[in-house]
Amino acid sequence: MDDHFYSDSRKKSWEAVLFQTAFEISISPSLYETINARYASLEDILNGADDPILKSVHIFPQGSIRLKTAIKPLQGTTGDLGTVDADAVVWLENASTTTADSVLQAIQQRFQDGKRVTADIEELRRGIRIKYADENPSFHIDVTPARNLRGNTAECGKGALEVPDRKQGWKASSPIEYSDWLNNISEKKLPVMAMDSFREITEVLSKASVENMPEYSEYVDPNILRALIKLIKRNRDVWAKKNPTRKDFRPISAVLTTLAGLAYEKLANNPTHIVIHSPFEVMQAIIKTMPDFIKGSAGRWEVLNPVNSNENFAEKWNREGGDSYRAAFDDWYLDAVVAFKLGLEEFPSNASFQDALNEAFSIDPSTVDKTLRNLPQDWNLPGRELGKTGATVALATMSGLSVASSKPQSVQHSRRLG
Repeated sequence: MDDHFYSDSRKKSWEAVLFQTAFEISISPSLYETINARYASLEDILNGADDPILKSVHIFPQGSIRLKTAIKPLQGTTGDLGTVDADAVVWLENASTTTADSVLQAIQQRFQDGKRVTADIEELRRGIRIKYADENPSFHIDVTPARNLRGNTAECGKGALEVPDRKQGWKASSPIEYSDWLNNISEKKLPVMAMDSFREITEVLSKASVENMPEYSEYVDPNILRALIKLIKRNRDVWAKKNPTRKDFRPISAVLTTLAGLAYEKLANNPTHIVIHSPFEVMQAIIKTMPDFIKGSAGRWEVLNPVNSNENFAEKWNREGGDSYRAAFDDWYLDAVVAFKLGLEEFPSNASFQDALNEAFSIDPSTVDKTLRNLPQDWNLPGRELGKTGATVALATMSGLSVASSKPQSVQHSRRLG
């Protein structure tokens, strides 16, 4: 076998490790069920309100829960890094003539009166945060009220909305349409693939109901875009942990998700007919072009909602001190470019490769071991020199040699992606 085969199989092996990592960092079934139960209890509380503003409300998930990109929190961290973010929107049918401050006060008052929730409540700029710190792992639900933008006659939070802001009044938002956009583009077919297994890896399971939280199975499907977004968010969190003085300026998930989604959409609509050979190459192409979708200049940066140009996810970059947000994005991005190529580097041992992977994504070595056990034995190992395969390692172990031949004996290729 020549070096081309080993180079190609090393990409496949690394790709398999990345997908396994995305699976490992997805929220667990038990946590999903707990969040679902809390979400339902909030709806019950709102349905019993006497305040006219809170009559005929509709609550639905937004953010990572609705997008199916929620990840576990980093171990050994506190605050936002140490909790799962499970956002919810409360659509208000009867708030068309109400001020932003009145809506925010009504929502906060309803949950605080009589201690209707046992969790702590924190005031946010556009709503409240209910912190379930006693859960393991802990999570919080950011509750954001919303009303229809003038001219929008849709019900239950569909269409263009406005959300209250304690400093700027009402701000544009379209959470349902944004979620639909990401889900739709994640299912777009990419340019012709050389790997038959690509179609199997990108097959999405079942679609989520608009009204209910997505089924748990959708969090662990092998969809390339969602898997990549999870990995990007985890790498962002690890970067923030390593840079504690800059963690408050780390790129928000909406910015990362939008940039990745736009890059994927461009790739899917690619007019130059570039042939993508593997899901890993898709990930590389997305990461490479993400910064291209940041528009504007200092003080006027834009990462716009693709379905509502009035909503700018990079608005913090333009506030006083906003340069720190843009600088943090650039610094994180350089770290991410290196992180997603780790499996193609040549480390002296599997242990050193796993250490580097842990530094980038904070995952247990068992994740790599679990993946490698299921790969074809003649595939080059990720993070190792060309010719270092499962077969050569096994041969070295059995023979007691410290270094096996760089070329394995003939092994039947199973053509399996673990």
